[in-house]
Amino acid sequence: SYNTGLASGDGDLTSGETSAVSGNRLFVTNASDVSLDIVDITNPAVPAFIERVDLSAYGASVTSVAASRDGLVAVVLDAEDKVKRGRLVLLNRQGDVRGMRIVGPLPDMVTFTPDGARLLVANEGEPDCYGPGCTDPFGSVSVIDVNVSKRRLGAVKKIGFGGTTLDDLPAGVRIFGPGATVARDLEPEYIAVSDDGSRAWVTLQENNAVAALDLETLRVAGIAAHWTK
Repeated sequence: SYNTGLASGDGDLTSGETSAVSGNRLFVTNASDVSLDIVDITNPAVPAFIERVDLSAYGASVTSVAASRDGLVAVVLDAEDKVKRGRLVLLNRQGDVRGMRIVGPLPDMVTFTPDGARLLVANEGEPDCYGPGCTDPFGSVSVIDVNVSKRRLGAVKKIGFGGTTLDDLPAGVRIFGPGATVARDLEPEYIAVSDDGSRAWVTLQENNAVAALDLETLRVAGIAAHWTK
């Protein structure tokens, strides 16, 4: 096992939230420390700390990390105010920052497509509260092309739920925010991508549902409920 040495035990400082592996390197996010640990796992029985990358210049906490087979690492960070837009940061295996892009509010997961040519970010868009004076952002998925050879990021494209109504949803999908539209209430959480990179599925955790995404047209292909009565 690998111990970050950061956890305070009282919840004030958390660490070791998410991880990703590329070759003989393990990348571990430290949430409230706003950093990324790089660990050598050449010998998996004896993980060896290499470096801690400070990411506090990019956000309030690191929520997810992904690593590609090409040696690129992506992390997403939420803003100090969670209803504001978060950021994606691209690094190499050594922890050097290669690029940054603005994504949606409360980015909760980042993943590469299998060929490493795209990054997908689930932007949860969680509200700060409900009622007068509250903000409930739109949930969405950001799609970013990656130039693997040049280690560069392309423009950010968005898949959202605008135009989706209650009549479009199957039974069992939970829409519960007082006065919220469907597009504001759907909250993307985790993403899985097909082997050919043409489709993705994102859980809408609070909504008891999964959305299928067409990555060729960048549109929502459908929404299914986890459970129905």
